[in-house]
Amino acid sequence: MKKSKRPRIVWIDWMKSIGMLCIIWGHCFPEGLSAFIYAFNVPVFFLVSGYLAHQEPTMKRCFDKVLHNLIIPYLILGFIKVAGYMIPHITDGQALWSVIAILGGFHSLHDAAGCSNLWFVYTLIIIRLLYQWQPNRRLLLSLVAIAGALVYNYLGLEWKWSVTNVMLALPFFMLGNRLSQLRGIYDYQRYLTNIGILAMLPSMYLFIIITFIASWVNGSADMYECQYGNNPLLFALGAIFGSLTIWLISTFLQDADSRALRITSMGTIVTLVFHRELLHPLLKWIGQQDFNIVTANLLMFLSSVLVLLAFIPIILIVERFFPIVLGQRTKNV
Repeated sequence: MKKSKRPRIVWIDWMKSIGMLCIIWGHCFPEGLSAFIYAFNVPVFFLVSGYLAHQEPTMKRCFDKVLHNLIIPYLILGFIKVAGYMIPHITDGQALWSVIAILGGFHSLHDAAGCSNLWFVYTLIIIRLLYQWQPNRRLLLSLVAIAGALVYNYLGLEWKWSVTNVMLALPFFMLGNRLSQLRGIYDYQRYLTNIGILAMLPSMYLFIIITFIASWVNGSADMYECQYGNNPLLFALGAIFGSLTIWLISTFLQDADSRALRITSMGTIVTLVFHRELLHPLLKWIGQQDFNIVTANLLMFLSSVLVLLAFIPIILIVERFFPIVLGQRTKNV
């Protein structure tokens, strides 16, 4: 008998797409808004990843899925990303350091280029295996991770290493997974959809204000080096309420399904790795003009939207000729 497909969760596609837009926008470093964007643009992806995770029957089955969905794409995209650096440095030994950096999950090592934005994928690989390995100790794992992050920040460490980033990311993954077990979430989303966007606006504005104030006081939260800013509670506050804002917007848009949305959601890993190559020329042009802060920030946002849309045909090309990079995600389009 043929298995029936699970109904598509369109609001998840919107959360991933809006989250990726915020990743791109954050790399524009808009004046006065960077700390606000960085408060939630990475945590929301770990929340979504946790929401979609489920316990596999065996560790072998879990590893097989992680291998095809995360490990293989990570290695392929990682080496493509640093190929331009490695080729000129084959003779001086730096290319070997790049190989070690990618395999070890380092942003850079011995001044050689490493995994860069793919730290997220490396961190997620570790979290996903821990999630499968210790199904009855997930709360304990979260508490240990939080304690580790507190010690790490107290000591003032700044290791750009994907393994240390597990400490900040794992609690969000586990929280997202816990939320997926709440039976009333879909009923509540239907209620929100029925009351309309105008009724949702006060809550949305409140969440944005809380996120902005928390991020303004906390400072920049650089999860790529396991830094939560000045205060872990403010970091958690900004991450949760910022993610709630994206969730509200995605809930309102959940009936707006399209192939373009599914492609964007499917190819977030490709956009994550290569968006800066398209973004930098636009940012360079904006920087050369004599725009005021408001105009410059608005143009940066519009540039981010343009880059996100530009990746739709790129993702289609990857899906057609290099589907291995997208793993099993291609089944969802």
